[in-house]
Amino acid sequence: MDLQAIEIKAKKSKSLLEDDRFKETVEDLRKMQLSVFANSGADELEKREDAHAILRALTEIERLLHANVDAVTLITKKGKHLGKD
Repeated sequence: MDLQAIEIKAKKSKSLLEDDRFKETVEDLRKMQLSVFANSGADELEKREDAHAILRALTEIERLLHANVDAVTLITKKGKHLGKD
């Protein structure tokens, strides 16, 4: 992937991370799944496992978006370090 494509991906990821509706949606989903943990019965193991999987997925989505944003910074710094700027 070339630098321009990485920069476009980073801009889109940053825009999504800064979008209030996206942040609210992720937070609402996170709260809903935490509520499943707090309110599930002892016999509802599958329900808790599903909630845990959703929480992990939300975290992974955010991690990937941040990685896309950070990639441009890393590539830029690496280019300067190698004298390519």
